[in-house]
Amino acid sequence: MVSRQWAAGDVLAEKYRLVHELGRGGMGAVWRAEHLVLRSDVAVKLVLTAVATSEPLRARFLREAQASAALRSPHVVQILDYGVHQDTPFMVMELLEGESLRQRLQRVGVLSAEETARVVVHVARALAKAQEAGIVHRDLKPDNVFLVHNADEDIAKVLDFGIAKAMTETGVGAETQSGAVLGTAYYMSPEQARGTRSVDHRTDLWALGVIAFECLTGRRPFDGAVLGDVLVKICTEPLPIPSTLAAVPPGFDAWFQRALARDPDQRFSSASEMAEAFRALVGPGRVSLAPASAAATAVIGPTTAAPHSLPAPPSRAPPAPKKSSPLVIALVALLGVGALGTLGAAAYLWQQRGTAAAPSTSTLDAPLAASGVELLDAVDGGDAGPRTVKRAGAAKPAGGDAGPEWMTEVKKAQKAQEDAEKAKAAADALKQKWGVNQ
Repeated sequence: MVSRQWAAGDVLAEKYRLVHELGRGGMGAVWRAEHLVLRSDVAVKLVLTAVATSEPLRARFLREAQASAALRSPHVVQILDYGVHQDTPFMVMELLEGESLRQRLQRVGVLSAEETARVVVHVARALAKAQEAGIVHRDLKPDNVFLVHNADEDIAKVLDFGIAKAMTETGVGAETQSGAVLGTAYYMSPEQARGTRSVDHRTDLWALGVIAFECLTGRRPFDGAVLGDVLVKICTEPLPIPSTLAAVPPGFDAWFQRALARDPDQRFSSASEMAEAFRALVGPGRVSLAPASAAATAVIGPTTAAPHSLPAPPSRAPPAPKKSSPLVIALVALLGVGALGTLGAAAYLWQQRGTAAAPSTSTLDAPLAASGVELLDAVDGGDAGPRTVKRAGAAKPAGGDAGPEWMTEVKKAQKAQEDAEKAKAAADALKQKWGVNQ
């Protein structure tokens, strides 16, 4: 049977009367509906006609319902029912009154530290529940965080587990194959952008770190109009320093550096630890950590332990004064060459942005489902295999030992030239991938 378009007044499964459409995306539409027996208002999500016959998308829709239903938390939208009516899958959810975090940010620009802490704490509770259940969301973003209006404070709820992954999966479907890039580009972790199968709950912690950055600064840490450009920045570009962009709580720079560590082992180990560390930045007693309802068990709550603190950067002793010599002049010239190479590679990447047809911002905001392992092989920092690199160097001066300082300066020069060549290789790989003319 062919699925159909729906209209106000239609009844699903003899129980739910559609009232009016609340919104739609690329896969489904959400309607306000009435339960005919209970006389209660609910939200009904229907698969769109255009994709209702796609078995992979129907499976994804069912997985979303199952993942959300498995997470009993006041910070996850609750699934009340699931069914198929006239060959159209649908799910019934609690009706939420409020706005998405994306709508809030578009309306006010930035959030205060206290408001951001509340969002981080509430979303972290949802992620903690997901981690306990072995579920990775993989598409956490402001659009999927809904702020429910409450008498005392807004309650953040996580939506749309459509591309969630169960860590216990043993089968390899289209959604879990190595090399498949799933998610929304701006909020992807490096391992997710590379399409590796080693994605775990720490990819959601990266996304939460990006959300916190956006709440406080009003911008994303990695932005761009071209998909390949965004993914390269995520995997290779130095992290921005939040305090240079906006007024942020003291210590947020270090928190952000840890939240977005490219090595997952260097990130926070859990959503609970991440939220507690952020709460400590805002100050005790300024953010409510009480559960959203008395019947719910708080995943993150007050603790008698000392607030989590981030390690301070190691102090460095000032270098010992040294005599000027021709060696210093030579090394300065060598470092200048490396710096010019790096700037040249950056200019080369900037020029290539304009040569490809830039997709609309809404395209990059939409979840991706594409083969991506080859896209970022050139910027994987080792996974792409051996690569011939011409290394910069400097001749050791004759007639004396320059000491460890000489070796340090030479290594810096080599690193500068390697960075320039790596950026050039990344740009060439992206041009070849996306068909950009030379």
